[in-house]
Amino acid sequence: MVLKAQTLTVHIARPIAEVYEFLVNPANLGRWTFARDGRHEPAAGLLVWSFAGPEGRVLLHFTRPNPFFVLDYKLSQNDLITHAGYARLIPAGDGTVLTHTAVQQPEVSNAQFASEAEWVMADLLVLKTLMEAK
Repeated sequence: MVLKAQTLTVHIARPIAEVYEFLVNPANLGRWTFARDGRHEPAAGLLVWSFAGPEGRVLLHFTRPNPFFVLDYKLSQNDLITHAGYARLIPAGDGTVLTHTAVQQPEVSNAQFASEAEWVMADLLVLKTLMEAK
C-alpha cells in the first residue's frame, strides 16, 4: 500500500521563538485545537498528553523540546497510531512559517485522510489568528 503525504503551510506574523514557546507547551492545545480537555499522562510517558476523542481517549505523543523548532507528534488510540504529524517552524524575517506534513496511516481511508487535512488546516488558521492577535 502506498501511503499518501500532505504538507500544509501557514505564515504567522510573530517571531519564531514566541511561536515555538507557545506550541511546545501541551497545555496550550485547547486554545487552538479540538483537544479541549487535555491532560498529561505520566504513566504513558514524559511527553504524552491525552484528550477525549470521538471513540474514547486519544494519546498525543510529542517530540522533546529542541533547538531546531521541530514539533513532531503522533496520535494513538488503543495502541494503534492513527495520525503522524511532522511540523517545523522556519524563520521568515520577523515572522514564522509553519509547515505540517501528515503521512496517511495504513488503517486510515483516503476520505478520512483528506478530512484530517481539513481539520489540521482549520487548527493552523486558528493558531495563526491567536498568535497574531498578541
